[in-house]
Amino acid sequence: MRKYIMLLFLFVLMKITYCKITIEIFEPIRFLEISTRDFIGDRVVGVGTLEISTDDLERDRDKKLVFNFPKKGLMTNRKKWIEIDEYKLETKDNNFIIKKKVEQVKIYAIVSKRDLDKGESPEIIEGDYAGYVPIIISQYSNFIQRGR
Repeated sequence: MRKYIMLLFLFVLMKITYCKITIEIFEPIRFLEISTRDFIGDRVVGVGTLEISTDDLERDRDKKLVFNFPKKGLMTNRKKWIEIDEYKLETKDNNFIIKKKVEQVKIYAIVSKRDLDKGESPEIIEGDYAGYVPIIISQYSNFIQRGR
């Protein structure tokens, strides 16, 4: 009987002390319109949105999340593969500090214009591109120390 009481106590203690931070795709990366406005030099930029939420804001406030993206990536429209040159978060140094219960942050995929259009017909180039991005997310305790 003591074992069960002890296990129940540990389970309740774990439930009280641990918080949950979830990161979901709110909007996938899309290359909305390839025009001269979307270019950064000879590059095309795709924009997506990640949603970061917490279930206990008091404990998770000021925690720092660091996003590490791969150096390169691939996307396809089932007719053509394109290579993503770089992934970036809209924040400086791909860091994010939790301030609200639910926040959205933009993610950018940068593609070279030359890789996108190598002289193929428009039927091959056009379409919805899909791909997977392995993101490594590191969580650090309260980034801003209170009381000092």
